[in-house]
Amino acid sequence: MSEPISPRAVRDFLHRANEITIEPIDERPYDELVERWRALGLRRGDLALLSLPNSIALLRHFFAVIESGGVPALIAPGTRSARLHELADAMGARAIACLALPAPTTSVASVERVERVGRIEVALLAPSRAPAGSAGEVVLLTSGTSGSSSGCVTSIEAILRNGVRHADAIGQRPHDSVLVSLPLHFSFALVAQALGTLARGGRLVIAGPPFVPERYSRSLEANAIDVSALSPTQVRMLLAQQVRIPESLRVLSVGGDSLAPEHVAQLLRERPRGELYLTYGLTQAGPRVATLSAHAEPASRHASVGLPLAGTSVELEGLGDGSGRTQLIVRSDTVMRRRIGLVEGRNSDDLRAPGVLATGDLFDRDDDGYLFYRGRLSEYILRGGEKVSLASIRRLVTSMPGVVAARTPTEATADGEDYDLLLVMADGVPAPSPTECRTFLARVVRRAELPRSVQIVDAIDARMGHK
Repeated sequence: MSEPISPRAVRDFLHRANEITIEPIDERPYDELVERWRALGLRRGDLALLSLPNSIALLRHFFAVIESGGVPALIAPGTRSARLHELADAMGARAIACLALPAPTTSVASVERVERVGRIEVALLAPSRAPAGSAGEVVLLTSGTSGSSSGCVTSIEAILRNGVRHADAIGQRPHDSVLVSLPLHFSFALVAQALGTLARGGRLVIAGPPFVPERYSRSLEANAIDVSALSPTQVRMLLAQQVRIPESLRVLSVGGDSLAPEHVAQLLRERPRGELYLTYGLTQAGPRVATLSAHAEPASRHASVGLPLAGTSVELEGLGDGSGRTQLIVRSDTVMRRRIGLVEGRNSDDLRAPGVLATGDLFDRDDDGYLFYRGRLSEYILRGGEKVSLASIRRLVTSMPGVVAARTPTEATADGEDYDLLLVMADGVPAPSPTECRTFLARVVRRAELPRSVQIVDAIDARMGHK
């Protein structure tokens, strides 16, 4: 796919979509939303942050911003005002859109005015010298891999291509019904599921959080779902609670992190006639990179993420430290164009050349080209399915008075990793208490990003931690 999908195809896709949510957003017709976004006076390429619940309405506003010439970026719903404005400042956004804007937003000096677009409120910010992007571009947040206030700039054409390639890899058919159980601000859900279904054809069914295994199983049957995607965390919840997956579900894909081979085997035993696909990707790549047809492979490959997608090539690059470890390099026409915002951490220079990405992930490859994930170089952890940038946490806390350094020692858990925050204070400066530090962080980061514990330590004790 080299041409953008037609506006008519978008309208048909949105008309076919359904949602499973307690409080659906009864939004205005799509054409009205497009005209209303145009009437706001955004320049072509102006960035709009959309912090909306998982819903058809979210997709309507996403496409309406694109059709009006703007650049959309999906943000987690319920994001705090301070966090929204930190993102807006870092990325040069012109608009912040929420179902109901957080109270402090309307009093922030940079807010010129607040307008309504259908059911949502939009804060128009003072325009930057030039738009943040170009018409036809989209910003995907990087979930912490390069800092909590950065994103990847791509094009709608590129992520549609990536969605189609993913759909091809899992055998998605034109008339399939696809259930989205992940937040749409995750690139896996937006690109692989929503945009893949738009381009392939078929019906999208959007489920609102939280993920409840029994409700998920009922939703599959009640909505005649053919294709579903889950995170490893959701899979483990299903298996732990022994929730049955209906036989009517033909395709189950798992992405966002690696799934243990024993859990792969358990899924295959419980769905002997079903198709199971394990996928690997990262937002910067567009996002999907490789897929394994686990149901068609021997158990020896259940720890693999499979082979690269069509249009994607990979190579392994030695780290040069004598360890023998190799980093995955991806070449694809869906790799991000550039970064936007405050970029920090080891992945700040990962774009080697147009279409060439150093992933920061360690891999091996067998003689048949199958890829095996071995770990990551970048300074983030996966915690309950959420990526947390430790570099961003350290940057934020060292802005507090008297904090001269911060350490973020990590520990493996049953569901990823967790971390503690150790603060080193300057001599003679009153130290904030752990509670004060946690309160400070709670104003600027997501709840899932807060440390397990906060400790005030001296320089000697701090050396026992690690980044």
